[in-house]
Amino acid sequence: MFTNLKRIIKFGWQDFCRNKGLASQVIFIMTIAVLTLTSLFLFRELSLFLIKEAQKKVDISVYFRRETEESKILEVKEELYSFSDQIESVDYVSKEKVLDAFTQAHRGDPIYLQALQEVGDNPFLASLNIKAKNPTFYANISNFLVEGPFKNVIEKVSYYENEKVINRLFTLSKLIKTVGVFAGLILVVLVILITFNTIKLTISNLKDEICTMKLVGASNWFIRGPFLIQGILYGIFAVIIADVLLFGVLTFLSPKLENWLSDFNLLNYFKENIFFLILIQTGFATILAIFSSCFAVRKYLKV
Repeated sequence: MFTNLKRIIKFGWQDFCRNKGLASQVIFIMTIAVLTLTSLFLFRELSLFLIKEAQKKVDISVYFRRETEESKILEVKEELYSFSDQIESVDYVSKEKVLDAFTQAHRGDPIYLQALQEVGDNPFLASLNIKAKNPTFYANISNFLVEGPFKNVIEKVSYYENEKVINRLFTLSKLIKTVGVFAGLILVVLVILITFNTIKLTISNLKDEICTMKLVGASNWFIRGPFLIQGILYGIFAVIIADVLLFGVLTFLSPKLENWLSDFNLLNYFKENIFFLILIQTGFATILAIFSSCFAVRKYLKV
């Protein structure tokens, strides 16, 4: 049995090398399919990271009316902690602290300082900056503030502006994933069709050899095996080429994109997960190749 397996692999390799032109077409399309699959995986991880980072920066800033006393604001702060265990922290920012921060930030800009002097009184509002343990909790907290017992002392709540940013990020992520999946499905169909036709042509070219093998008593699997080996080889070469290309592209682009991607390094992520990615890629390419090969062999190889 082991001897027959070695011969099947040998004949499969010989047939693969003999049809380099046809094989290169299959490998090219399959490489694109593998690259698409890997890109979708990387984008999924990147989008999850960016959404998580964006969520970390989202908080609720509750601004109080100018006449609201500090004791009342601190009362609201205490009430928030008792309202829910969803709140991670609540920081009180006084009007004086905001004014000092503004003055320090614009101390080299006389226009802002002059405008501040003309206003006279401190124009800034005291606020509470609220950080929740999970972004999904912000809606309940916002509703409590806007509709609760302290609504008369609250000027505005800034959460809803931040919520739009998060929702847009989710929508964009979902749209790109949908487009990627659609493109991937088209490539899968192309891979199956091209592999199918390649095996079909190979069977036609080897018709005389197949007849000779049947005459000398070769088993059905011994005749079919080399065609399946060809399909597996298509997948293996596609994975190797795809990973080499991807590694080169990421090596070039990652340093340039790191600042734009909140310090998420695609190259490092690719290296850290290379074995898992190769497993996924190989499984994907091999299943496609074997499915196409089996379908073609079953249809055109009558043994």
